[in-house]
This record gives sequence, C-alpha cells and structure tokens, in this order.
Amino acid sequence: MNGTASKLHVVSLSGGKDSTATALMAIELHGRDACRFVFADTGNEHEATYAYALEYLPQALDITVDVVKADFSDEFANKRANLTRIAAGEPESVVYGKRKFMYAWTPETAALAAELLVPTGNPFLDLCMLKGGFPSRKRQFCTQYLKRDPLTEYQLNLVEAGWLVESWQGVRADESEARRWLPAYEYLGGGVSVFRPILRWNVADVFAAHRAAGIKPNPLYKQGMSRVGCMPCINCGKA
Repeated sequence: MNGTASKLHVVSLSGGKDSTATALMAIELHGRDACRFVFADTGNEHEATYAYALEYLPQALDITVDVVKADFSDEFANKRANLTRIAAGEPESVVYGKRKFMYAWTPETAALAAELLVPTGNPFLDLCMLKGGFPSRKRQFCTQYLKRDPLTEYQLNLVEAGWLVESWQGVRADESEARRWLPAYEYLGGGVSVFRPILRWNVADVFAAHRAAGIKPNPLYKQGMSRVGCMPCINCGKA
C-alpha cells in the first residue's frame, strides 16, 4: 500500500455541472492531495467543454486533470487481418465462422475495406468505423467504449500501484429512471468503490455549489443547453 495515503478519491470530470459540483465537494472534504481528477476525451466534445474542463477548471480549482482516451488500434488490426484473408481468397465462412453480414464480402470489397480501415486517432470516429455506424438510442455503445472503459482502466492502474480507489461519480437521481434507484455508495471489489455524493441533489443545488465556490459553470449552459456532453449527443432533444 502507498505510504502517503491508502485511498484516492477519483473524480470523473466531464466539464458538465454535475461533475464540477462533485469535484468541488471532493476538494472540500478531502483536499486536493487525496484526489485525482480525470477527463475521458471522446473526441466528440464541444470546444467550449474542452476549454472549460482542461483549461478553466484546472486553473480555477488549482488541480491537475488527467486525460484518458480510448485506443482501438488492436481492434483495427484484427479487422484488417480478417479482411486481408478474404481479399486473398479465403471464404467468408472460414474467416468469420457462423457470423452473417447483410452483404457478402467479395475479395474486391474486402481489399478496399482493409485499405480504408485505418485509425484516425479520434476515439469517436474510430469507434463508429469499427461498429459500422453511429450510436443511436437503440444502439447506444458510445458511453461504454469511450468513457466507462478508459476510466475503469485508469482506476485499475491506480489499484495496481497500491491505492484504494473511491470513484466519485456526479450522477443525480432525477436525471433518469435508471439513476433514481442507484445507491449512493457501493463497493465493487478489488480495491474499488463508487461514491455518488450528489445523487439526491437537484439542478438548483448544483449551480448553488458553483456560486458558493466562486466557480463559473460551463458557458454552454448560458447558451440554453441542458447538457454539455458529446456533441451532438444522441440523448439530446432537437432544441
């Protein structure tokens, strides 16, 4: 176990109002030295959110914000390898087994796909290329691959370094039916627990915390946006 502290309070910062309020509470209760702040860069955030999370908040709160990004290099390599086999003449049934596609691969289309299937370095675009389409309400794969998985890996690396990790999540019960039934605290095992300190707060409480600390909210809220996550998020209304 690390000799300076046994537990780290790891705050997932998104640049939104709820995660900022969560960070303010973590600093107030535990101090900066016992906290870590991490931003998952999806490659699809509004430029104002990047500036707020990675420039304004670090300066205003006197903190360091670590950045994690999903890397799909291995997945691209595996897909290209399979397509190259088909381009070389192997039957699709041999390469993919019982997996069926809407359209059958030909050596020509497989060769073209293998040539085009190159990572861009933008996690969101790379994930869409691998999935063969953009996220939707019925096919909502973005959060897991672009945020949850990189943040989990970050936390597990801290555990391997000898820390106990308490993951601070800025979620509120009134955001959705699913979140309404979340516990405020749970132990996941393996040295990782989850704390949701503002679970029972409402929107007014969140902005009040900003004002009390002298912290400006993300400027996108003043432009009429109710959420400032990925742009455009599939969960946003047209307005």
